[in-house]
Amino acid sequence: MLNAPTPTYPSDGGYSTPAQSCPELSAQCPFGYLYDNATGCGINECAPDPAIQQKESDDRCVKDQQRSLKDFNQYQIKEAERRLKELVRNKVAAPADVQALIGQMKAGYTGALGLTECQDLNTATQDLYQLSNDFNDNIRDVEDVMNAARCIKDAQRELKEFEGYSIKDAERKIAQAKKQKVVIPEAITAGLAQVKALFAEAKKATGCQDIQDAKSEMHSANNDLQDHTMQLDFLIQMPQMIKQITREMKNIERQWKTAASKAKKSKADLSELVARGQRLFDAMQTIFNELKSAMASSNFDMMREVMERGDSEAREHETEIFEIIRTIDALSNAPRYLKDLDRRVKDMRRQAKDMARFEKRDTSTLAACLDNAQPLIAAAKAEVNRRPADPDATAEAFSAVEEGLSDCDEVRSDLEGNREEFFGEFIQDQMFNGMKGGGGEAPPPPEFR
Repeated sequence: MLNAPTPTYPSDGGYSTPAQSCPELSAQCPFGYLYDNATGCGINECAPDPAIQQKESDDRCVKDQQRSLKDFNQYQIKEAERRLKELVRNKVAAPADVQALIGQMKAGYTGALGLTECQDLNTATQDLYQLSNDFNDNIRDVEDVMNAARCIKDAQRELKEFEGYSIKDAERKIAQAKKQKVVIPEAITAGLAQVKALFAEAKKATGCQDIQDAKSEMHSANNDLQDHTMQLDFLIQMPQMIKQITREMKNIERQWKTAASKAKKSKADLSELVARGQRLFDAMQTIFNELKSAMASSNFDMMREVMERGDSEAREHETEIFEIIRTIDALSNAPRYLKDLDRRVKDMRRQAKDMARFEKRDTSTLAACLDNAQPLIAAAKAEVNRRPADPDATAEAFSAVEEGLSDCDEVRSDLEGNREEFFGEFIQDQMFNGMKGGGGEAPPPPEFR
């Protein structure tokens, strides 16, 4: 075996060798052994001293126990003090043995802080945790009583709030519905009776668990009741909705009757339009009558179905009826508008003649434009006289006339502008105001859908 210098051990727990370093340990040998080609693995005299290793182990043990004591104070003693304060806050007297145990824990903790030996610290820590277990066992019964009393108190407060907000609210809605002569559905009446019965059982319960069970059944029944009272809210609003729809239907009926009467007096054959409009109005009236019947029976599902139809079908019918009313008005006014068109063309021809005579202006462009418009007017007259009337074709004919005469208006305006430059504003006012006659802006054409 290789010879190595005798190690010396300083007071700080380490070790060293005089004058030279210790040989390195071989990776082929166990810890503390050297490898020699002649002898194989042998003990390394420079390996750590077991006594030093024990001292280091003891130091680590002390640190671990001291950390454990710190945790005990933070998590066991502080928590015990908090639980005692909770008893005081709830006006519950802490038993003498509980108070004595927390005093022993504090004293044991203080005494353990002065210990330096690992075994002593370990024993003291175990004793402290045993005191903590005894404390938990003794205070748990007191806390159970306290929690039960608090549970009952909280439940009584919740029941009082439930009575004020849920039961009273349902009763108020039912009274309001009866005042408006709304038929109360049986599901609401029976549901409220069930909730009130479960409420009475919860009030009579004395144990915390009994109260919780009764409350659970009560809230479950109340949830079902709330679903029905939402329907009751809808029923309460229905009378006002019926009044509003009634006003709208009367307005539509008034306008439709006026339009239908005008259609019968018209020279145009508007029978198809009147028949279609009447069918639409009757369909709207049918939906409205179904809604009133559903309300009278308090049939919520039927009311919801009719309201959905009203939002779709009835609104579409209403839109189409007003389109028909506008078409009837337009077709009824078409003959008068044709007369206005003839007068408009006649006035522009007179203006062209006067400008050519007095101003020596070339009005052939305006005359040609008016000649081109004449067949368009004739086509519009033919559409107005067609039996039965074709609203779309009539609208197209009038649109073509309006476009043609608009071109003529532009030509006339150009001629008038040149005339004003030649004569001046004063002479123009004196001589030509009367020549314009009705040749100004034409009345608007009838409005077709």
